[in-house]
Amino acid sequence: MNVSKWSYLFLFLGLFGLLLINLFGNISMDDNQMYHLLKNTSKQAMIDAVDLTAYRVGIGYDGITSDTDPDSMHCISGKQGLIRIVKEKFVESFIRHFADNVGRTNKTYKISFDDIDECPPKIKVTITANENLSWFAKIFGKKQKTINYETDTKEAVNVLNAILESRD
Repeated sequence: MNVSKWSYLFLFLGLFGLLLINLFGNISMDDNQMYHLLKNTSKQAMIDAVDLTAYRVGIGYDGITSDTDPDSMHCISGKQGLIRIVKEKFVESFIRHFADNVGRTNKTYKISFDDIDECPPKIKVTITANENLSWFAKIFGKKQKTINYETDTKEAVNVLNAILESRD
């Protein structure tokens, strides 16, 4: 009989530990980690989006072909060795890397690409994160969809302006 009491105690402590991990699991992803995730993801996506043909051959905005966008292409000369990124490839790579690295959290993310220049490669990315309640807080807590912080803000906003440079 004494052994069964110990097993019930360990079972209760295990469930209580899982409950605490679920409740405090969202604390591990704070604003500083989100900024570094944004910075590293942007850097990797910009490197993935580099147009190697334009770097080797020297493609610039010529006004004739549809391969270049006149609003985001400011390298008119078309010299060899100038770095150019492709907008669509950058957005695709950024979203893929961000989704791979963020994992499964109780947060809802809104990603907005405010400014993307192909040449010279410059970006401005804004990520807004809303934290949702965990399943335990939804059952036993108040009936609200987001957590109200002491500062009365419901979202954390990170903005990154980045320029890709080379060693020339």
